[in-house]
Amino acid sequence: MRNLIARSLRLKLFLLFALLLIGFSSVHLLIRYAWTVPQFIELEVENDKKDIRKLGSAFSRIQSEMQRLIYDNAVWDEMIRVIKERDLTFLEENYHIPESLASLNLNGMHFYDASGEAVSHFALENNGAVISDSLFQTANSTQKRQFLIVKEPEIPAAKELKFKSGIIQGKQHPVLFVSGSIVPSTGVGDVVGTMLVWTYLDEKVSQQLNDLMQRQIALFEYSALPQGKSVIPFDKYQDYPQIRSSYQKIYISFNDVNGKTSIVMAYAKPKRMFDDNLLEYSMGIALLSSILILALIYLLINKMVIIPLTSLRETVVKVIDQGNYSQATNIQRQDEIGRLASLIDGLFATVNSQQTILVEANKKLKKLSDTDELTNIANRRSLMQFLEMIEKQRELSLFPVSMIMLDIDHFKTYNDFYGHIEGDNALMKVATGLSRCCRRTLDFAGRYGGEEFLLILPGASESSAVRTANRLKELVIEERIPHGTSEVAEFITVSQGVITVSPDANTQPMELVQAVDECLYKAKDSGRNAIAIC
Repeated sequence: MRNLIARSLRLKLFLLFALLLIGFSSVHLLIRYAWTVPQFIELEVENDKKDIRKLGSAFSRIQSEMQRLIYDNAVWDEMIRVIKERDLTFLEENYHIPESLASLNLNGMHFYDASGEAVSHFALENNGAVISDSLFQTANSTQKRQFLIVKEPEIPAAKELKFKSGIIQGKQHPVLFVSGSIVPSTGVGDVVGTMLVWTYLDEKVSQQLNDLMQRQIALFEYSALPQGKSVIPFDKYQDYPQIRSSYQKIYISFNDVNGKTSIVMAYAKPKRMFDDNLLEYSMGIALLSSILILALIYLLINKMVIIPLTSLRETVVKVIDQGNYSQATNIQRQDEIGRLASLIDGLFATVNSQQTILVEANKKLKKLSDTDELTNIANRRSLMQFLEMIEKQRELSLFPVSMIMLDIDHFKTYNDFYGHIEGDNALMKVATGLSRCCRRTLDFAGRYGGEEFLLILPGASESSAVRTANRLKELVIEERIPHGTSEVAEFITVSQGVITVSPDANTQPMELVQAVDECLYKAKDSGRNAIAIC
């Protein structure tokens, strides 16, 4: 059996694929069991805890808004006067306003003196009915210590601003309250009383939480929650290894000022984004697909590798045995086996193929050296070569040559204002317009440098060149490229110099370029967005 395996490439290949399949399945199961699923669960738990933190922050924000209201009104010298003098008229005119209470999402506002005696009460039901027996109006001294800042006989009088907040059980339902000491505007001084605001933990608070969390938050009294629900205390959620349960919602409980569970907030648990089963459906599909793919690969390798290699070996053995090197492998393929056979059949064909590739590469390099990289039209080097060729031809055929040099007006300020990327885009658009003006076979356009372009028109008369310049001017204006720093127009414009050289003129290419460049400067001096004919 060992000799059979050693001598058979097909059998080795089959065993290799079988081992690959077993290894792939084992590794996939191990990774999924030991790393993938636990990582997904850990990430899910962390996201769930992050949601709970956000819920707690949203609830704290509601309390902070109530605390800010107290700060704005209790830390005030005028309020000290009102409490000391028990100015009920002031409180009724400024604070006993039903609309204001409703707009602040509150149900009650109360004022007490430093000893805890009531100065003023104002409380309303959600329907606007006056409340006269709320906890904050009927509380005894022990209850008041839970929500008021009062002077204790054995403790020195407070000299600075203090707050109390939390959930407390009202007459019928839990309420959220915030109280703060009434002190001078400096925030430090004798405490003359307490200001307290409260709201039912009902739909108002639920809507505020919805707005802050951007999801539906439901509020329940803990005593009214159905039995069997998995409730997570807010002050202990970090200790929980799992947040989700079999229920569709996540329930978070909050304690009142006495440490007893009072209310529960519930929200729909986010959809699980993974399957935690070890042998998931996709795993079975992957295994079946792997078997089919490996079988197909085996058949393909047998046909495309093993059989051709066997044929190649037989041919080589035959050539060596016979000493006749004129024989061919008769393998016509483009892959590694075909290249190996091609090398055996003849080295000269391979060398010829490499030479053809090298020639094509040199042509591409030559084209790249004559083309401006940004605008994809001729560069300065190519322009000068074309001019030299035209001048030699003109000496024999005696035809005129017209040239147009173009410059974008105030391009430096355009680049400084809009940036080099927009500047490059403007250059490409102008180059496109220049190419559209090359209508005849010998018309040649290129980028001379920077924002200057050159258009060579062999055989064109002066009038024809001027028409081309006007057409080019219109094409640039039609692009309507914004130019907020131009002194000429609100869009990009160009200045052009036009020259025409007669057939009998004896000029050199650089002389022509200098002449059309001087003509361009005349156009600039005339106010730009102009065409100068020289």
